Amino acid sequence: MKIFHICTIANNLKQYEEMKASFLKAGFNEEKCRYSLFDNSEGNIYEPYETFNKIQSNTVEPYIIFCHQDVILNQGHGFNQLLTVLQELEKLNPNWAITGNAGINKNYQAVVKITDPNNTPNWSGNFPQQVHSLDENFLVIKTSANILCSKELKGFHFYGIDLCLNAILKGYSCYVINFHLTHLSGGNLSKIFWDSQAIFYKKWCCEFNFCYVKTMTNVTMCLSKYKMLQFIGSRNRVMHWFVSHKRVHTLVNPRLQ
Repeated sequence: MKIFHICTIANNLKQYEEMKASFLKAGFNEEKCRYSLFDNSEGNIYEPYETFNKIQSNTVEPYIIFCHQDVILNQGHGFNQLLTVLQELEKLNPNWAITGNAGINKNYQAVVKITDPNNTPNWSGNFPQQVHSLDENFLVIKTSANILCSKELKGFHFYGIDLCLNAILKGYSCYVINFHLTHLSGGNLSKIFWDSQAIFYKKWCCEFNFCYVKTMTNVTMCLSKYKMLQFIGSRNRVMHWFVSHKRVHTLVNPRLQ
């Protein structure tokens, strides 16, 4: 029986082959894993939101790995490590749905296990850590949880946090786990990123009375169905005060326990 369905949208096929080779070398062989390449080398035929939903509906393996083309397994962690930490997480909280290697916890701290061009500091505390947001470079989704991306959204940004929020609203939990890899990109906040944020706001504000969510790109967003609360909460000084004071975090995080 295959354990992982490893899915990647790639516009650089050489980079994808290097990624896949590193996975195979780390124990993710094709007897235990199914690989699916979504080829964008000749144009953006595939985008993550719709593509992931199709993957979810066509996956029989227990876990989906949805990752970037530019991740490399060269830090000593491989198939056995990932399976071990997922089994440990299952014992700790069988109600988990999504894990990754970088996210934001209930205190709005970055929890990371990664090597990247930004020299992002790795988490010094224990794993797993519950989070409300995950970076998209490497996601592991429990297939049976049947978590989907929002059908109202599309593009190449915010789908990690979108999946997390959909999981949380269904009563599931999300975590950063101890799985170390190299991500060759440091991220890029282009105009497309900010345009995507505006669409993300429109979809997600109506789901919450008042909360803050934060991405791994260090963008904090105030979500509220009430326009006045959203306006006040989005002011930099107010946002900074809420996010900086742990005593109020239980009042403003997106239903984390």
